[in-house]
Amino acid sequence: MFNPSPSIAAWFGYPLEQQDRLRLIKAAGFKSVMLWWATESPFEPPIPLKCDNARRSGLEIENAHLEYRPINSLWEEGYRGEHYATELIGLVSEAGRYGVPTLVVHLTEGFEPPAMSDVGVSRFMRIIDAADRAGVKLAFENLKAYKRLYEFMPLVDAPHVGVCFDAGHNHAHCPDTRVCRDFSDRIFAVHLHDNYGVLDDHLMPFDGNDDWARVRSELIDSSYTGAWSMEIEHPVSPAFGKKLPENDPYLGMSAEEYLDRAIKAHRKLVNGN
Repeated sequence: MFNPSPSIAAWFGYPLEQQDRLRLIKAAGFKSVMLWWATESPFEPPIPLKCDNARRSGLEIENAHLEYRPINSLWEEGYRGEHYATELIGLVSEAGRYGVPTLVVHLTEGFEPPAMSDVGVSRFMRIIDAADRAGVKLAFENLKAYKRLYEFMPLVDAPHVGVCFDAGHNHAHCPDTRVCRDFSDRIFAVHLHDNYGVLDDHLMPFDGNDDWARVRSELIDSSYTGAWSMEIEHPVSPAFGKKLPENDPYLGMSAEEYLDRAIKAHRKLVNGN
């Protein structure tokens, strides 16, 4: 029976302690969460504690998002890229240790990353091998430099490597390309959020102008059977380093109200009306 489980990013923008965010997520009706997966973060507890917090809250861990800020260094010669590859391999191993089934991975950062290179491919292959040993799937995400995904994925023939279809990125950065359709048999994770086709606003579905009937149809037609995960964010605090949109549709909403609106948007998308 078609009834994809509701999932949401645990970092949905309100400056609350993680365990409080998770409690509210569970109360709103979500069944699982996506975690942020980094060596350290000023807004998150250490990896063992964040996993424990999610499970104690009664939430499954749908996947985790691997850190990515220096990701372009992997494509360049030098020790910086080597050190970062080693760090990511360690994080992949920790995902296996703490029972995270899938990691979402960036290939690049920004619109003009370094060119595709042998050293970069080699480093990513080492990360892929580490994931195989750890029993973790990797889902490479469509990003601003979306063509890199199309260049890289044909190089990888491994059953534990697939794609994270990010609907918001598809709409804002490459609307004439249909990522979910093109990788329909390799979708391992989804990021569902909306925008107006210009900026990566991370609005709730139906609060921008994406064609959600088309997105829904593409997901149903794909081989993906996991949770439909909302990667939405309302950056109510400047500490998160993001500005609110000029026409903020969530102005004045409490975290509870925001999550209630989110679960209703999820149901609308699943039901198709």
